[in-house]
Amino acid sequence: MKVRNTLFSLLTLLLFLPFQSCDVVKQVAKDYGIDTSTGLTESEVIQGLKSALEVGTNSGVKTVSKVDGYLKDAAIKILLPAEINSAITQLKSTSAGRKVYDNVIKDIEQDMIVSLNRAAEKAAIKAKPIFINAIKGMTIQDGFNILRGADDAATLYLKNKTFNQLVSAFKPDIKSVLSQPIVFNKSSEAIYSQFVKSYNDVEKADVINALKLSPIKESDLSTFVTQRALDGVFHKIAVEEKQIRENPAARINAILKKVFGS
Repeated sequence: MKVRNTLFSLLTLLLFLPFQSCDVVKQVAKDYGIDTSTGLTESEVIQGLKSALEVGTNSGVKTVSKVDGYLKDAAIKILLPAEINSAITQLKSTSAGRKVYDNVIKDIEQDMIVSLNRAAEKAAIKAKPIFINAIKGMTIQDGFNILRGADDAATLYLKNKTFNQLVSAFKPDIKSVLSQPIVFNKSSEAIYSQFVKSYNDVEKADVINALKLSPIKESDLSTFVTQRALDGVFHKIAVEEKQIRENPAARINAILKKVFGS
């Protein structure tokens, strides 16, 4: 029906606007020339918006916080810092270095990558209550800013409102996992710190300069993983936001299907 098609366009843009009263719904509908007296009820509109919000954030967090949520997803998998990868690539460029890599470093590298991703997966669940609080604090003006924004406007809003809180919530769990022994009774954090120190000490002998490599500046592994973990969370929420806006199959419950259906 025409009213449903028009309402769909509005609701998908107002994905994260938590209306607090029927009067607000009526006013917004009036502003967009929508007659809410037919088709959907005001309570269905409100419930649909809340469901959309819940689906977008819960699904994104659930996806990344499960086992292999990061590790088996190429889009968000956390690898070692780029400077480390450059050093490893340089090491493998010679036959002797390749032998050292295959016999000593290769398994450690893989164990560390698993550790980084497990740390992110453990911490990610902490995002859910923080997102809920941010959503509750949304104003009508916030909603209209999202309305006029890009397809990921709601995701960017959440990122701006929650990033610092998420860093504080994620980092302790990530540091805890990275401090656990993985090989030779040493943790990822200890192995990384030792490697960075040894690598940067070599620079003092001008060896790194001769190889045209730079010293490793990413000295805090838990900070690095926290940043990448948050990148992954927001990537998934942006995907969910886009899906709910555009794809009927992404509306996983009855009220979402009714409110957002064409």
